[in-house]
Amino acid sequence: MTSSHTPVGFEVWPMKNETRKCNDEVHGEVTIPPAVQIVLDSPAVQRLANLKQLGCAFNTYPSCSHTRKEHSLGVMETASNIIATSNIGKQQLNITKMDILCLRIAGLTHDLGHGPFSHVYESFLKASYKQEKEHPELYSERNAKFKEQFGMDLPDLPPSYEHEKTSLMMVDDLLATNGLEIDWGALDEPLKQVGNGVDSETFGVIRKNKNEPGETTVDHFTSRDWIFIKECIYGKPLVYPDAPETQKAFVGRGKNKEFLYDIISNRHSGLDVDRYDYYARDGLSAMGKKDAYNVLLRTAVVAKGLCPNRDTCFDCKDKPHSEEARHLMICYPVKHISEAMSFFETRINNHDKIYTHKKTKAAELLMVDLMLESDLHFSTLLSTQHNDPDALPTHSRFADFEYPKLPLSRAWMYPRLFLRADDSIVGVIEDKVLESSDKGLASLKKILRHLRKHEFYKCVGEVEIDEIGGDTLWDMDEDDIKREMVTILLETEGNRIARTNATYEFGDDEQITLDTNDIIVEKRELHYGSKEKNPVLQMNFLEKKHFEDIDTLPIEKLPLAGPPEKLPLNKPEHFIKRTIRFFSRDREKNELLGHAFQNWKIVKEEGYNELKMCFEEIDDEGESQSNPALLTQESASYSAVKRRKLDF
Repeated sequence: MTSSHTPVGFEVWPMKNETRKCNDEVHGEVTIPPAVQIVLDSPAVQRLANLKQLGCAFNTYPSCSHTRKEHSLGVMETASNIIATSNIGKQQLNITKMDILCLRIAGLTHDLGHGPFSHVYESFLKASYKQEKEHPELYSERNAKFKEQFGMDLPDLPPSYEHEKTSLMMVDDLLATNGLEIDWGALDEPLKQVGNGVDSETFGVIRKNKNEPGETTVDHFTSRDWIFIKECIYGKPLVYPDAPETQKAFVGRGKNKEFLYDIISNRHSGLDVDRYDYYARDGLSAMGKKDAYNVLLRTAVVAKGLCPNRDTCFDCKDKPHSEEARHLMICYPVKHISEAMSFFETRINNHDKIYTHKKTKAAELLMVDLMLESDLHFSTLLSTQHNDPDALPTHSRFADFEYPKLPLSRAWMYPRLFLRADDSIVGVIEDKVLESSDKGLASLKKILRHLRKHEFYKCVGEVEIDEIGGDTLWDMDEDDIKREMVTILLETEGNRIARTNATYEFGDDEQITLDTNDIIVEKRELHYGSKEKNPVLQMNFLEKKHFEDIDTLPIEKLPLAGPPEKLPLNKPEHFIKRTIRFFSRDREKNELLGHAFQNWKIVKEEGYNELKMCFEEIDDEGESQSNPALLTQESASYSAVKRRKLDF
């Protein structure tokens, strides 16, 4: 079917008028209107079915195998429920069906930018950037092979990665696969038709025709609507390349509807439907129970609240401090302050018991090492389908993209590549290893074997920063902490240390080498959602008297809300807890590293700061080398460890 407005050569078809429903273990029935079905069927969203929501947590809690797709459907449903079931839907706020549909799609697509095993991929990218910058010599062979094969250098990694930005890229991709694109030059017109796919003029909200019973019409999406969707995901105004230039304010919706941006990603307090869903879903999967916050959903209202972050808020930071900074935002009855505190308490509990459980973290660290090692050897792990006529279409901004293949660390740079970067990547890496005759893959094979046998890294110790070291220790680089630990081990041994090449020896017996590469230092920060701050003080509440006529008030007469004057009894004493954990990469050295940790901990507790830092040797070529510490099996301290297995 071809529409009269369709550019010549494109085949388009109308959106089907069919609403579906599916069941969800957290929310019950989930409604899928026609426009959502088109988005749901796109490759970008279907990919979420192959991403575990909690990364490697299934190794600790076997039932934590739910996917990003399930979570995204839950966020989508809750986004509309907060309007339908609360006072927000009854207030005079001019919320349209199109607004609600956009919020639903934003909920469905907000996590499109997550990579394999969710947050594990972000940890991998951070480690990749650090390793490539600090040890470029490790990648010289890989990079040279890539340039020889393709005549170009690998693209550089940025210092940081935001999965939200990749989500925006994948939103553009799902539109492209449906033959559509946002047009910044025609914001209030239908989406730009750029290829075969759904007819842009029939893609949107289906409503009944009042003049002709039984007939329906479509209020089509505009480019502004999809900019609104992307802004809801990003939580702030768009920047290049998702806008022609950095925007200073929201474009999708005006000031009178700024409260809609609080629903998916609440930039004010962090209390939003994304967290509503995953707190409940993750708790149900891991602990067999879900915390109910329906009372907060049911009693939410829109009022004029004080901006809690005026110094960083894009809309308030330039206002004089003499001027009150207020937003139309989602607020709650003052009687539910305790429920709000409980909501944020769930956050810290989930992070402590599920997301950063020591076994979960041990599995994640092994997975990161697998990705790092594969990235070192395989510069062409995934194909971009460059110049493939049968490949899925991509957004026009990738018209000049020339890379035929890229490693896993660059998968997020191109939509076609990212579509295949999911949890199945372990099998892809394993196949590559099995097909290769490269003898340099021994480390990669070892990691794969450990992964298949669930032989994860061992947590040998943990310290709380408030008890040991304080900010001085917390601010130390992880590599410096590892070097300090090895030095203390050497200086507290009773044996005479003889320096030979770049090693330390204890006699002539069998030796165990403890190298800084055997140690992983993990800084763990647990908080209620606002670092050191009380997140409830970031919220705005209303007294009971304001609820009597709030449904009838126009926007300009909505009441003023504010932070709570009286805090609940369940307020914690501290809002942040920082610990440092130490993991051993080598199972044979677990006890030795545990001993090294205990020595280090004792020295830190006693305030021994004048350490003899003797890690660096200069080799024959004048290069600095890291010095390992070697202990014999018969050294006094190591023998003590063998006789009495320490429980860390």
